[in-house]
Amino acid sequence: MKRRSLLALSAAILPAVLPSVAPSRGYAAASSSQSRPLTVSAFGGVFQEAFTSYVANKFTAETGIPINVVSQSLDDTWVFGIANAVRNGLAPVDLTILTRSQIIRLERIGGMLQPFSKASLNNLSGLQDRYINEGDGGITGVGTMAWFINLVTNTSVTAGRPIDSWREVFESPEYNDRIGLQGFYNGGLLETLANVYLDGNTSLETDEGLREVFALLRKIKPRIKLWWTGESQMEQGLRSGDIVTGMYPHDVALLLGDKGLPVTSVFPKECAFMGIGYFACPATSPHLSSAERFVDFCLKPEIQMEYARKMKLSPVLPFSDLSLSRAEYEKVSTLGKIVTPASQVMVDRASDMQKMWQRALTR
Repeated sequence: MKRRSLLALSAAILPAVLPSVAPSRGYAAASSSQSRPLTVSAFGGVFQEAFTSYVANKFTAETGIPINVVSQSLDDTWVFGIANAVRNGLAPVDLTILTRSQIIRLERIGGMLQPFSKASLNNLSGLQDRYINEGDGGITGVGTMAWFINLVTNTSVTAGRPIDSWREVFESPEYNDRIGLQGFYNGGLLETLANVYLDGNTSLETDEGLREVFALLRKIKPRIKLWWTGESQMEQGLRSGDIVTGMYPHDVALLLGDKGLPVTSVFPKECAFMGIGYFACPATSPHLSSAERFVDFCLKPEIQMEYARKMKLSPVLPFSDLSLSRAEYEKVSTLGKIVTPASQVMVDRASDMQKMWQRALTR
């Protein structure tokens, strides 16, 4: 699964994904007859196949609304492409998956996204606030899926024992030069350090807190063998035995384990870092009404359970609202402490944090 990797779809060619559709921001216009299927973007590869089979096709069977699922990445190339398309009056997709930071950036540009109607989202009441992006303009993002960046261990090197503590990874001399961590400033490591050693994400909101977090980063840097920027790099390190432990997407690790690789992913006892995929509707989409129906459909408990059972994603609904066994739930999620991205500061201080990150890793 390469949903977080860069797809060969640049901002320059994104508008060619679909034919031009006349801009329309009104709810009434969105309710007009459909000239093409509802187009939803999803991460490529096996994710897209599973999403089409277990979610999109079921929605069509229930509502009669056809869906075209196209591939997307989760990087800024995709977001810039969406912005350029909207500026040019094009509607490449009707729904796309974004992070909260990306939604904030698009909102600051202005006129990029159209809000969902609360009245059309009957299943919204079961969501915690962290899954809803709501500002002065209304609800512009609804989290319908989540994934974790967990601690992964090559258990063939640790006599079958999975490592379950960030502190052990960051402090034990046993793993010196055998650790792999994500090489992006916004990949979850800063939030993890802030929650393990400091006062949580609020530590990233002040200059003093940032200095403390980056001091921690510089302290652990000599222990790290690999700063990976692609999942395949970490996978290769685990396969070769050069890497014993580190950060890795939990769902991908489960797939590797299913294929026979001696890799175990666990939710660390201090905290688990969770990414959230928010559905957002570009301002040029003429199909807001159908998009809202699809978002609401994705929040149904039975679809959330499909995410968990078939796609190894974390449900966004509370455990008590689902008919999953505790074992099923804890295979893909946790009832322990969850850390989410410090989205606001990652946008507000992006330039500063990128510079601090580069200095910490290169000096």
